Amino acid sequence: MKSHETGQHPPVPAQISHMQSGDEVKTEREEAFKTAPDLVQKLTVLAGEPADHEVIDHGYDVEPPVEEDLIEPGRRKRFSLPSREQVLAWTPFLAVLLLGAILRFWGLGDKPLHHDESLHAYFSLQLMHNLENWAACFSATASCYHYDPLLHGPFQFHAIALVYKLSQLLGAPDQGVNTTTVRIAAALLGTVIVGLPYFLRDYLGKLGAWLACLLLAISPSMVYFSRFAREDIYMACFTLLLVVATGRYIRERKLGWLVLAAAGFMLSYATKEATFLTMAIFGSFVGALLVWELGVRRPWAWGAVGEPREGGRRWQPRSWGPLLLGLYFVVLAIVAKVFFGWMKELSAYSNDPRTGVIADGVVQQLKTVTVGLVPWVGIVLGCYVLSILLREMLGRMPLPGQSRLARWVKREEQPVLDTLLHLPWTHWFFALLTAWAIFLLLFTVLFTNIRGGIGDGIWQGLYYWLKQQQVARGDQPWYYYLLLIPLYEQVGVVFGLVGMLRCVLKPSRFRLFVLYWCVGNVCIYSWAAEKMPWLMIHMTMPLMLLAAIGLQPVVGTLLELIKGWRTKQKLVTSSALDGNALSEKLPVARAFSAPGLRARGIAVASFVLAILLLLPTLHNMYEVNYVHAADGPHEMMVYVQTTTDVNLVMAKLDALDKKLYGGKREIPIGLVDDATWPFAWYLRDYKHVCFQFPTGCPSIAQNIPVIITGGDNLANFEAKYASNTSQPRYLVHQYHMRTWWDEGYKPPPCIPDATNKCVGQPTWGGVGPLLWLSYGDTPPPGAHFDLGLAVKNVWQWWWERKAIGSTTGSYDMGLFIREDLGVTP
Repeated sequence: MKSHETGQHPPVPAQISHMQSGDEVKTEREEAFKTAPDLVQKLTVLAGEPADHEVIDHGYDVEPPVEEDLIEPGRRKRFSLPSREQVLAWTPFLAVLLLGAILRFWGLGDKPLHHDESLHAYFSLQLMHNLENWAACFSATASCYHYDPLLHGPFQFHAIALVYKLSQLLGAPDQGVNTTTVRIAAALLGTVIVGLPYFLRDYLGKLGAWLACLLLAISPSMVYFSRFAREDIYMACFTLLLVVATGRYIRERKLGWLVLAAAGFMLSYATKEATFLTMAIFGSFVGALLVWELGVRRPWAWGAVGEPREGGRRWQPRSWGPLLLGLYFVVLAIVAKVFFGWMKELSAYSNDPRTGVIADGVVQQLKTVTVGLVPWVGIVLGCYVLSILLREMLGRMPLPGQSRLARWVKREEQPVLDTLLHLPWTHWFFALLTAWAIFLLLFTVLFTNIRGGIGDGIWQGLYYWLKQQQVARGDQPWYYYLLLIPLYEQVGVVFGLVGMLRCVLKPSRFRLFVLYWCVGNVCIYSWAAEKMPWLMIHMTMPLMLLAAIGLQPVVGTLLELIKGWRTKQKLVTSSALDGNALSEKLPVARAFSAPGLRARGIAVASFVLAILLLLPTLHNMYEVNYVHAADGPHEMMVYVQTTTDVNLVMAKLDALDKKLYGGKREIPIGLVDDATWPFAWYLRDYKHVCFQFPTGCPSIAQNIPVIITGGDNLANFEAKYASNTSQPRYLVHQYHMRTWWDEGYKPPPCIPDATNKCVGQPTWGGVGPLLWLSYGDTPPPGAHFDLGLAVKNVWQWWWERKAIGSTTGSYDMGLFIREDLGVTP
């Protein structure tokens, strides 16, 4: 096969040395030991490692190739047991991966299902039943699951339905459908996130990659939302997969990595519409890289690239890269301002009752046209690929990279341009084919809704997301994440800032990308209208990578100190055994005193700080996941969470059904609209549930044994069914359905007066973040921010879980049981 078809490049000379036999390597090492100029270099040769613990610049903006990645292709395919060195290299990563899995799967089903989780669980169960009679779903009149952007992308429903089926086949409790199996897919992909930085060793270094794995494994937010059946953890996993696979492809140019990147992108798109935001950030960074790489080879007018500069010329740029990059961001800022302004107007237009019908019609027309064009696009692409194959057969197909621009590009200085210009057609074709296959499979629901799935998958999700910008669910202030993330992620925030500084002072393309990714996500999610706790993981995930970059030199220096101390001990022991004077080996011991006293002091102090910050981080992780996982008033990360009272209500219903119907789940239950979720899922096995009570079942509504209502109708139902004059009379008990964290941190409300009518401004809110931190939601008149009180309140919340504000926020429900049944609700 031709080299351009495989996308593989011949190994560079540095790589060939890694492929030599063990005897050759041993001989070379002995020769290097003899010729080494000093004791430090001799010991470095014996250790087989570079003397400097910092990353060595080989011109590729990455670390030296990892040895196990340099095995010849022919040898790689043959299975063989891992060597001792490979096992030792894998063990730290596998240990962290195991830790991450334990933290995510332990007690996975203990927490009641959140409102959103119950929706996902219910419709996934519907999908599983649909697929059991797959052929029937091809009928236009069949009531089968179809993609609906209200519930976000179709991936999670297919994933949860698959887990249900596998659990059912394995004999899991409740026929494989329970609160644990609902969350298995989330916990599994959350664990995958922990392991993915292993493949970034070329960019982060082995130690940096391991630290990234560790920080992702113990992050309070990453653990919590890996135990939460919402789409965000899936999207985060696929986003990181896209980053990892793209980085590996730029380095190795192997087809498999590009296919994985395409799969990661499409799975993210099939998970949540926020992928549009990810693509805006990633796309703008790639654009900046391309502009830089185009300008970096064009020398500034006053000297060639690399030419020494003196005097006033010292501050002049070496090339046109900085100027073009600055111009790019100026243009990008103008375009972004115009685009976001236009999008805001379009969102208002779509939500306006007078014009929304027109917008709906336009979107429907776009879907119709798109569905009609798809076959023609496929035909054109097929003809193009056929023409490529014919030209290859005739020997007229030029090799990739033969254009004038491609020959001008240098791989070392312009890796992104080089990757694009040397991209074999087989690579982009199979990547495109993979992405399209995933799109069709998921959005058409295994081909049962091809026409609707294609149109809705391309346009409806974008349209729904656009309309939601006007809705602004949650109504949170712009600083919401700047308050939420530091409350939980202490070690990540502090060393993430250190990592940002290190990315600026010692930049590489990958470091700048992670910095841009993190800052870009914080800015764009703070700008977006909808702000929810589960969105924080899209910021904390790159923040953990930055924290690993910040911690890497600290831990690396300490490891060097430990290694030096151990070497000294060995030298002392060996000198006692062979009778040589210790003074002869003191130079060797002194050689391991590096790094210097100042560097050692900074490393020790930083490590102590990291441990001190790790303590509240781990405590927060434990509290929010295993103690207060369903306790909204005491956890800011827990948002309008279903309380454990739901379990009490279900226990009452199960006991009553067992008393009256022998536990056959046949007791009639009236479910009022405002209690539909999560009870539609919890009552899934009950055969006589009356939805939309009482209009949904007028024949039995008068004497139904049980009624469940939410807080919206609770007072009315108490007056109608639980008063002394009610016939029949019901006993009622009020429970908390959902609870939430105090929101006194929101800005103060606008108070209308003669000069300000508060048009377009909130007329309700909190007391502001500073007063809230100091006094909670009820500051005294004339109060000002008090740093001491704020620190005290945060400290007490960290260690005692004493809520900063009110703990009374709840949405209640009522359980009504007919009085003559003799059971108290």
